[in-house]
Amino acid sequence: MAQGDEVVRALLTALATLEDLVAVGHDARLALSTLEGVAHELGGMDAAAHRRFVDGLERIAAAEPDRAAWIRGLPDALGLDC
Repeated sequence: MAQGDEVVRALLTALATLEDLVAVGHDARLALSTLEGVAHELGGMDAAAHRRFVDGLERIAAAEPDRAAWIRGLPDALGLDC
């Protein structure tokens, strides 16, 4: 695990929980609003930070094959330019 991957893992946990809340309708508006806020903040990363984030996602996806497709798809799902 590389430095900073803990932060990426924590973010993945939060995003998965928010997506679940949207899917089941429990506090869906709040969860969706929070997801949009996260996407907005991540969208403000400079190119180097974005690359580190995507690299972290890739490392975690490689270690978690059951969630790899979801993890690799997050940048697109959040509207982040790759």
